[in-house]
Amino acid sequence: MKNKFLLLILIQVVLAQVTFSQTPIYYQNYPLELDGNREPFRKAGIPLITDLDKDGQKEIITFALDYYGMINPLCMLHIIRSDGSSYPNFPKGYDELILDIASGDVNGDGFLDIALRFTHSFDVIDRFGNHLSGFPVNYSDGDINPTNFISLYDLDNDNKLEIIINRTGDISVFNFNGTLRSGWPRSISGRASYNPAIGDIDNDGFAEIVLSSFKFINNIVDSGAVHIFRHNGLEYSNNFPIYFDSAYFSWSSSPSLFINKNNSDSTFFLVPLDKNSLSSERLHKFVKIGIHGVILEKKYYFDLMDYGTLVMGDLNTDGKLDFSSGTQYGISLSAFDNNLNRIEGWPASGNGEHYATSVIAKISNFGSMNIISNTWSAESVNGNGYIYAYTNNGVNLPWSPLRPYGLVKGISASDLNNDGSVELIATATQQRKFYLHVWTMPGVQFTHENFPWPQYGHDRYRTNQYGFVPPDEPVGIQPISSIVPEKFSLNQNFPNPFNPTTSIKFEIKNSSITELKIFDALGREVETLINERLKPGTYSLTFEGSKFTSGVYFYRLTADDFVETKKMLLVK
Repeated sequence: MKNKFLLLILIQVVLAQVTFSQTPIYYQNYPLELDGNREPFRKAGIPLITDLDKDGQKEIITFALDYYGMINPLCMLHIIRSDGSSYPNFPKGYDELILDIASGDVNGDGFLDIALRFTHSFDVIDRFGNHLSGFPVNYSDGDINPTNFISLYDLDNDNKLEIIINRTGDISVFNFNGTLRSGWPRSISGRASYNPAIGDIDNDGFAEIVLSSFKFINNIVDSGAVHIFRHNGLEYSNNFPIYFDSAYFSWSSSPSLFINKNNSDSTFFLVPLDKNSLSSERLHKFVKIGIHGVILEKKYYFDLMDYGTLVMGDLNTDGKLDFSSGTQYGISLSAFDNNLNRIEGWPASGNGEHYATSVIAKISNFGSMNIISNTWSAESVNGNGYIYAYTNNGVNLPWSPLRPYGLVKGISASDLNNDGSVELIATATQQRKFYLHVWTMPGVQFTHENFPWPQYGHDRYRTNQYGFVPPDEPVGIQPISSIVPEKFSLNQNFPNPFNPTTSIKFEIKNSSITELKIFDALGREVETLINERLKPGTYSLTFEGSKFTSGVYFYRLTADDFVETKKMLLVK
């Protein structure tokens, strides 16, 4: 009787997973043969999702390379609308290799720009493909490094984006107009290969840059280290840099940063380390480090080849962060608990190789979070691509794996058409052709809470900071009523006074670019709650004031020719 009861429970669980796991459906006009002569290239080939023209429909940015040198120009920057059509003035050709891409409003005109890291320079172009004033900037040391990066962040909280960039032997920060920022460059040991983690780790209003570096001497790793620099180029503290022991180094991953705004002592970052070894097996060390330089956790694992960046999310919804990543060239994808112990049911092994960095997201309606990753096999003539999706305990979702055309090189997730549903975006290559795949997942809601690791979902800035949402990111807000209002209006916030959260309700009569901004008593803008095109309807947003001091604040709604401002009181 007991065995029958257990069997019944198991059947119910399986049926529940089948019922609540939504099967991806190809988005209209996809798959798309994007380029018949080129293939996606490294990080720049991973689809970057952004709303360049602020029309509520997001664009897909990706880069294609002619590996075989048969055509000119060799490189092509593609921007594709959600319907599969090319964005005006694109694709755009380059004779220099693009290694990394980021996106943000660099020149402050209210529209997103595109930052491009080339082999020997970097550039920022607007949505029309034009150079911003002061760009491009030559930034070469003669080293052809296939892992140079570019990141964006408002380091000093002045509402202007800085450009964070690397080359062998140093890291630099440039201003929004292409000039070198005071205090930079800063020398580092060897090379920082992957994007840093960026964020205000000590809650002082200024952001820090966390990066790992290493250098080779006679083919042996020497001086593998992790650095933290302040916005002005100073070392964060005397506890840094931290040097790794026994020839460990971070080659194919970025630090992963978690910031606890309520308690900076609980802030930490993670670094996956590989051991320089001539054997076929690699010993990996995962290190969890507090911002005071104390090693909080350290675990060793044997796996083939290098681990990618550790992504973060509460996999089993127990209130504690978990982590996931895969090996760069192997068949091992793993999930780890808050203490870096491998979670039961992992590792997972799929077809082919190249699991690399995964995505932690909620793409089913069955309780816990999911892990998504791409892998591929080049054994056949055409090659096979796979996209796997797992439950928190390593069980494949019923539709997993997806089998799109070509070798899958990168995946992202977003809400392309602003309808509230999730789209899964992938780049792939087959017989020197570039394919773009987009699936929609009916019934699965896209929210920042459901996609807590933003790096390959919606972090256009490339910050590697857990939970980071760029201030100019469309929030995908949906109307709380489908009734078209007779006029624009802004309601008084409720509750008022409040501590620390309050709701702001407003009505939009016509489809329009809508801004809702918060100002302090001196009239200084302190936060933008929304800046995107909204459909007619009634909306409600929450303002979270825990990081602000008590006092009078103002909120202003702007839509078409309508502008209204109201006062609210934060009392702690």
